[in-house]
Amino acid sequence: MATYNSRMYQIREASVCEMLDAAGELFVAHWNEVALNKRAMVLRPDVARYEAMEEAGDLLVLAAFDAEQRVVGYSVNFIARHLHYADLCVASNDLLFVDQAHRRGRLGLQLIRATEARAKELGARMVLWHAKPDTALAELMHRLGYGVQDIVFSREI
Repeated sequence: MATYNSRMYQIREASVCEMLDAAGELFVAHWNEVALNKRAMVLRPDVARYEAMEEAGDLLVLAAFDAEQRVVGYSVNFIARHLHYADLCVASNDLLFVDQAHRRGRLGLQLIRATEARAKELGARMVLWHAKPDTALAELMHRLGYGVQDIVFSREI
């Protein structure tokens, strides 16, 4: 299990079970901040599917822990062969979040870099990130050399 340490944080792989136990309040804060259609997007993770993906080796979960060993951020990614390009293994971001109180430093960047490194170790040759438009994350992706692959639109029906 890979571990990435900085002066203030430890970033390491975590299990689905560990994340459910340690990051429940953080998931709610994340949902409150980014879910645009809360009536349709009810926070209710499909734990069984996440656990099945974890068991199959198709899920990468990294958690950032502070000095008191509280989860203050996370990066959750699907690792899979691309359906259109069978020779290409891709890490596709599901969740990336840093507690608002911990955003002033470089923790978000550290989570991104740790995700890239671990995904590469798992065989991924490409990482896909989802970012809301006009956010610090969208700006950071451009500075890190990422390009726009697709634009996703949503509407409740």
